[in-house]
Amino acid sequence: MKAPDSSERVDIRERIIAAASERFFEEGFSRVTVEEIAAGLGISKKTFYKHFTSKDELLLLVTERLLEGIHGQFRSIVGGDALFLEKLDALISFIGRRLTRLSRPMMRDLQRHSPGIWARVQQFRRERISNDFKGLLIRGVAEGSVRSDVDIDLFLLAFTGAVEAVVNPGVLAEHPLPVQEIVRSIMTLFLRGILTLRAGEEFALIQSRKLRMPVPQLPGVP
Repeated sequence: MKAPDSSERVDIRERIIAAASERFFEEGFSRVTVEEIAAGLGISKKTFYKHFTSKDELLLLVTERLLEGIHGQFRSIVGGDALFLEKLDALISFIGRRLTRLSRPMMRDLQRHSPGIWARVQQFRRERISNDFKGLLIRGVAEGSVRSDVDIDLFLLAFTGAVEAVVNPGVLAEHPLPVQEIVRSIMTLFLRGILTLRAGEEFALIQSRKLRMPVPQLPGVP
């Protein structure tokens, strides 16, 4: 029997990654076995282990790819030509959608069974995303959308702390709302507090159109 060439080996490896990503993100990884992944692709366990030494190695790669994808799209939004408020709205929607992929079982498994990878996810939120977000907020100040008296570093510290505290398996287990809605609520709550009066009104209008809800009144605004 002819041995698979390099392109076939790459194809099998990518198929394994794609299948594992779908199962892991939906069900968590602790309940998904190597046998199930291999059977679903019509390959043997032996073939699986030709490409990955373990399920943990596969999990690390799947997680790293997810984070790199998030970072790339995040930077694409931040570095685009849209105005600050449009970027802000796009980021809220994007982050909510991406976090929705990380199901409650997946986040619970990462925290309980792979604390090293979970720490990597937390570090990614704190460092890479925060750095890009900081650049966007600085631009918001220049555009007159973010209040000039806001300490951006302090804001980011509080904001990332709030996200980490809430987007947590234990906390999410107590709240029936979808992760996307929880993230949107947190981001909107924090961001509305640093916007100028004009930008706050415009942002509320953007959000109300998207959610098809009445525009909430800002304090002191008739």
